[in-house]
Amino acid sequence: MTAPVPERRFTVAVVGAGPRGTSFLERLLAVLEEGGESGRTGPELDLVVIDPYEPGPGHVWRTGQSELFLMNTPSFFPTVAAAGTPGLRPSSVGMTFDQWRMAHPDRARVLDRTDYPPRAVYGRYLAEMFREVTSSLKGRAGVGQLSWRQAEVVHLAPAPGLTGRATLTLDDGGTVQADAVVLCLGHVPARLTSEQRRLAEAADQLGLDYRGPSIPSDLDWDAIPAGEDVLVRGWGLNFFDGLAQLTLGRGGRYTATGAGPGRALVYEPSGAEPVLHPASRRGVCYLPKAELDAFVPHAVSLKYLVPQAVEALQAEHGPLDFAVHLWPLIHRDVVRAYYNALVHLHPEVLGGAGSATEFLAGLVGLLEQAGRGEPVTSHQAQTLLHGYAPGMPFLDIRTLARPFEGQVFETGEDYQREVAGFLEGICAEAAAGEDSPLMVAIGTLHAARLQVKRLVAEDRITDASRRRDVSGWFESLVEGLASGPPLERVEQLLAAARAGLVRFVGPDPQFEPDAGRSRFTVSSPQVGGDTEAQDVHRGTWMVEAMMPPNRVLQASAPLVTSMLADGVAVPHTVEDEEGEPVPGRGFDVTERPHRLVDAAGTVQERIFVLGLQLASVQWGTAIAAEAGRSPHGRARTLGDADAAARAVWSLAHSSSSSPPRP
Repeated sequence: MTAPVPERRFTVAVVGAGPRGTSFLERLLAVLEEGGESGRTGPELDLVVIDPYEPGPGHVWRTGQSELFLMNTPSFFPTVAAAGTPGLRPSSVGMTFDQWRMAHPDRARVLDRTDYPPRAVYGRYLAEMFREVTSSLKGRAGVGQLSWRQAEVVHLAPAPGLTGRATLTLDDGGTVQADAVVLCLGHVPARLTSEQRRLAEAADQLGLDYRGPSIPSDLDWDAIPAGEDVLVRGWGLNFFDGLAQLTLGRGGRYTATGAGPGRALVYEPSGAEPVLHPASRRGVCYLPKAELDAFVPHAVSLKYLVPQAVEALQAEHGPLDFAVHLWPLIHRDVVRAYYNALVHLHPEVLGGAGSATEFLAGLVGLLEQAGRGEPVTSHQAQTLLHGYAPGMPFLDIRTLARPFEGQVFETGEDYQREVAGFLEGICAEAAAGEDSPLMVAIGTLHAARLQVKRLVAEDRITDASRRRDVSGWFESLVEGLASGPPLERVEQLLAAARAGLVRFVGPDPQFEPDAGRSRFTVSSPQVGGDTEAQDVHRGTWMVEAMMPPNRVLQASAPLVTSMLADGVAVPHTVEDEEGEPVPGRGFDVTERPHRLVDAAGTVQERIFVLGLQLASVQWGTAIAAEAGRSPHGRARTLGDADAAARAVWSLAHSSSSSPPRP
């Protein structure tokens, strides 16, 4: 009797079943469908998806979280599938969030395309996409078992040789053997910094409440007592999540006033709210996004930061210095966009249509001359501007991110009025959308950021400049101006402040524990004068309104720490200003398909990395793919997933030529 021939099987372990894991599976489905049409066959694939949370939403997008937590992008923007993505074959079930929203208005809460969806609703989309993709995979010839293990991977032992199997150890004591591993870890917990540990330890000693960086839905907002003063470090999206939870979530109501932007809402307290004291280095919150129907204003068109200019600079200088080579181009684009909009929308401020047109022609002439850095451009353009509008300050986009730089406020009340007035003006600009020169300028800065992301991923900027400039100041500049909340959130902030439930802390806040009074304190060196030596805010609660830092060396997740300890992974190394090697934020990986590199410098051919742990070779890894955009640019996460899926498919086929495992 002839012995049965062992099956040729190839097991793929997908570690993490949030958006990145779901995108990988959708891209694998597309690759399998493409292979089926060509008649190409291979070994049978077994797929094991491992995540302690519901597959699809994962941790961040859990469907059971409060619907007061909103996304940072409107409905038309995000996608987890390559539906309409140029250059990528769509799968048979792939849909963008906008397509899903229109197909399922009941499950999408009748959202409009420009609405900012609750994260729980986006989680429903992710859950459905995961179910659709995995159902289609299960029904395909060539796919064997497909299972979800509800567990956390705590250890990864790579294959001992090129054809061996990796061993994944789970927190429930089980193990998984895999021929290929795709790491889609997403946000992982991190250790506190030394200052955060100091504050946490003081809280333990003094009986105070300290909450470190966390995903907003993980924080127990209900534990904060009514009337309590809460010091909040961080004035970005996590803060606005907390504000919503502690006002609307406590039974309060925002109602329309009809008074226009900046004073569009009034807040009616329930009496159950605490008092929030938000603080940030810039002394103001992230600015609201403009009211637009596109991710970048339609009027925006980069004139200077263009591929031809970048190629010419690189041909002359090699790897580029951001501050020397790229920022001057970005600055010229922002200046041109602002004054072009100003001339067309408000020519009267420049002496009327004829004078405004003449000014713009002179400004463009200055900008067209090569070799100008930002200081020279600004100085000469300021001189030109004063010839048409004496006393009008020239646009300084960098100062806008820190609007109170160098100012001193006599009292805390003076500062409250200044911040409220500034934000009311910004709300009016955001409400005007493309009819605001300022919002067009910020949109231009944002468009330039998207190009810089591509240049970072293509390794065109020197390590030192990326650390010093891109991460050092440009990232915070763009985040503060262009990555803020929807306008409604800032209107809510102002309404809550007018109701006495928010009190602003000045720039460069200094947090300390006050042992004598058993309180946390925070103050600003810029607030307090002759009549008030220091504007000190006090509270028994302190919240770090920020996500855990995305740095593998700071991670406390067992899988990441064990991989680093075992030498299975190392941080990507970059050079500082003196040429010294320093660890980057993410893992060391190859170019696409981003195979892991171990401590010995060996490429792990069967281990792939997607998402946040690519932070050393990408910028803005937390941002979702933009529907309908290039997989090499604004939909890079889909391009990465597609490359990994094709590499896994190739590995499976190459294994089919090897002797089958008994």
